[in-house]
Amino acid sequence: MFVYVCSSAAYQNENGTKMAQGKLKVKSKQPPNAKKAANKKKGTAFNKRKNAPIQSKKHKFEEAHKLKQVITKTVNKKNEDDIRKVAYEGQTKLSQAQLAVQEHHRKQAENDASEAGSSKG
Repeated sequence: MFVYVCSSAAYQNENGTKMAQGKLKVKSKQPPNAKKAANKKKGTAFNKRKNAPIQSKKHKFEEAHKLKQVITKTVNKKNEDDIRKVAYEGQTKLSQAQLAVQEHHRKQAENDASEAGSSKG
């Protein structure tokens, strides 16, 4: 029977830090002048004039929004016209005079039918 004995010394390297891999853990330090450079503030890439006018972006966005609205309206109007065209495809649009003539003929047909029914009796 084989017994494996593990001591804590087996997992320590030369520096005394415990590592399972057994490799030396090296902590790098920044050079002493690096901290000073990090604290130093970088200047801006260009200097702004205090009185330089800044144009608002609102105008550009409003113009784009108006353009989108116009496009949407035209597309919707075109689609509506196409749908109406398909819906009324079999029907002809009559003028008022033609509608009056059609109504007159319908009334005459009703009168003729009612007279024919009453004369038979």
